[in-house]
This record gives sequence, structure tokens and C-alpha cells, in this order.
Amino acid sequence: MKKNIIRICIIILPLISVVLSACTMTVNINEPLEQEDEIVEPQVTETPEPEYLNEGVNTKCEITGYNNYNGDKKSYFLSKGDKIAVISPSGLPSRNQVDMTIEGLSNWGFVPVEGKHVCPEIRTLDEQIEDLEWAINDPEIKAIFCVRGGYGASEVMDMVSLDMIKKSPKPIIGYSDITVYHSAWTAAGFPSIHSCMSVTFNEFPKECADAGLHMMMGEIPSYRCETDTHLIEGEASGILIGGNLSTFTSVLNTAYDCTKTDEPYILFFEEIGENIQHIHRYLTILKHMGVLDRASGIIFGEWTDLPADGSGNFGAIRGGKFESVADMIQKEFLTDTDIPVAFDFPSGHGDYNYPLLMGEKVHINVTEGSYTIDWP
Repeated sequence: MKKNIIRICIIILPLISVVLSACTMTVNINEPLEQEDEIVEPQVTETPEPEYLNEGVNTKCEITGYNNYNGDKKSYFLSKGDKIAVISPSGLPSRNQVDMTIEGLSNWGFVPVEGKHVCPEIRTLDEQIEDLEWAINDPEIKAIFCVRGGYGASEVMDMVSLDMIKKSPKPIIGYSDITVYHSAWTAAGFPSIHSCMSVTFNEFPKECADAGLHMMMGEIPSYRCETDTHLIEGEASGILIGGNLSTFTSVLNTAYDCTKTDEPYILFFEEIGENIQHIHRYLTILKHMGVLDRASGIIFGEWTDLPADGSGNFGAIRGGKFESVADMIQKEFLTDTDIPVAFDFPSGHGDYNYPLLMGEKVHINVTEGSYTIDWP
């Protein structure tokens, strides 16, 4: 009997405890139920587009006439109906850039032939080399039109001999990283064309595009530009070498270094996306290598997409900030210079990119407020 009572108590007592707890609870139906914390959407702050500055762009430039090329490579230039290799021996272009180039060359009256490895999703160094060597060696190809610049031309050119260029000479057309090939062609003894690539056929200023077409066909423009930017007056002649400044420094002491010549030369340089300190560094390398000292004259082109925040302006350690890239160059590299120097030639990565015939003798005449460039 006692055991049964104990068992009943064990079962009933917890139930009584639950009932008593429920009875002691009071609920005010007028009070709102507790609500969950309100979810606050995080505010998305848009990162402002970086601001850039440009120098030397949109300079007043006039094509004063065209002269037929009268050097020893007359057969080197093109005629309508010639086949042109369309390759990209540097960066990887888009399909649209390739199609735009092919359509544009066709509209000019040429026969574009696309390389095997122009714009796959992935491309090896060997495939880039294969395209360039095909374009050079194929006897039916009369010129090489590069779709874009970018990076990587030095690695390709390291594997291509100058003898190959000499055995099957034909002009190569492009700029920026294509500077490597301009140096190689000059070192091999042949001219090349520093000119726009796929963008030539996409709302590019007509006068620049027309000048590029004329130059490909051996009709060489003469230029007259007006500017007051730190000109050093004088006249000079020499083969034209250079291109993109940072890229040009990579060709020094290579097998295709065009500065290893006993001929007088005129330097041309442009740059994109580098601050004043970096531009100073590249020019210092050229100074230490004797390249600047051996020049008969210098033409500076456009400096585009400079950091607008002034980063890299190391003028404080020179007694004050530099007002511009041109100001830095004048103060740091031209104080004892007695050769003619021209600034602001509209060639480079800006809206205007007038073509230049590299590796051929050019003449510059710098006077107060203006200068002329022509290939006699």
C-alpha cells in the first residue's frame, strides 16, 4: 500500500508543479507581443570612378601634305588587294576587336587573314609565337596588323630571331606594347608603323585613320604642331625610335635593342597610367644607359590617365612639386640639353593617335611655339 502511494506521488507531484506555474503567470492582452528586431539593409556605397589627368592630348596638329616614300624599301609598302595578317602578339583581344579589325581592313580594300590563335579563351606562349612566325614567313602576307597591345610582346620576341624578319620583310602596325616589335624591326633594318589598332575602325578621328591608311601605302604625312610646352628650339635628323616609354625600357640590351646603332636617332615617347615618379624612373634608366645622351632630338607625345590625386609627385624632394610631367622632364633631364625637344605630339593612348614611321630617317624642326615632323 505504501509503495503504491509513493508511486502515485512520483507521478502527480510534477503535474501539480506545472499547473501551479501556469496559474501564477499573467498575460496583459493589451501589451503588444514582443517583435523581432527590424532587419536593416546595409547601405551600399558606390566606389567613385578614379579620376585621371592627361597631358599633351588634343594638340593642334595639321597634316601639311603627303610625300611618297623615296627610300630603298618602296616595294615594302602596300597596295589594295594585298593580304594582311590579323594577329595579336601581345594581349588577348575580344572577338569584337578582331571582327572590327577584319571589317575595317576589308573596307580599306585589303584582304585580312586571321591568325589561328588570335582570341581563344586561353592561349599559350607557343601559340602566340606560332601566329607571329606564320605572319612573318608566309610569302602571301604583305603586312602584319596587330589587333591590340597589352603585355607579353617581349616574351614572344625573345623567341623570334631578327634573321626571320630580314628574310621576309613586311611592315608591322600597332603601338603600346607593340613597341617591342618596332624596336625589333628597326634593329633588323626595316621600318614599322606606330599607329592605332582595332580602335582605328571604331569612331576614331578620321584624319588619324586616313593618315594611317596613307602611311601603310607608302604615302608619308608631314606634321605641324603648335604648343608652348617647354620646347627647345633646333633642327635634327635621325632614324625614329621609341614608342611606349615603359615598354621601351624592356628592350634595352636585348637582341632586338634598336638603340645599339651608330646612326643618329630621334627618340619618341608616350605613356599611359604611370605617375610622375614612374616616368622619371624609366627616363633615368635611359639616361644611365646613355640612350638620352646619344639622341639627336626628342619628341614627347601624350601622357594619359595620370593619377589625378598627384600620387607619385616626388617634387617635394626637389624643392617643390612638379607642375606636370613636362615640367619634371624639363627640370630633371633637359637643363643641359642642346638638342631640339618637342612636347605634346598627339600620338599615344589619347583620342588622337597620328601615325609615325619608325625606323626611318625623320626630320624635326622646333621653333618658338611650334614644330614640324617630316620624313624627307
